[in-house]
Amino acid sequence: AATVHREAAAELAAYGFDPDADEGEAGFTHGTGHGVGVSLHESPSLSGDVELRPGHVVTVEPGVYDPTVGGVRLEDLAVVTDDGYELLASYPFGTVPTERGRS
Repeated sequence: AATVHREAAAELAAYGFDPDADEGEAGFTHGTGHGVGVSLHESPSLSGDVELRPGHVVTVEPGVYDPTVGGVRLEDLAVVTDDGYELLASYPFGTVPTERGRS
């Protein structure tokens, strides 16, 4: 699971966000994700040193914040598979704003 966190931190660092920022500082200060089940936040934590196993359902929600401006958190829900993972919903998002249609 910690590999997921390191990859998220590296990606955010590539965009100029401090992956080692402390709470209250500008940068990557929100956890990478957690398990999903009956409780709000369940194991496994995506910043913990645990092995992800097929069948685990996790949020992947790294967030960057600047206390003077605000923050952004892009979130996916994924299930761990034998070959990697599968996203449970498909929603296009990225670092460039686009207009969405209304349904």
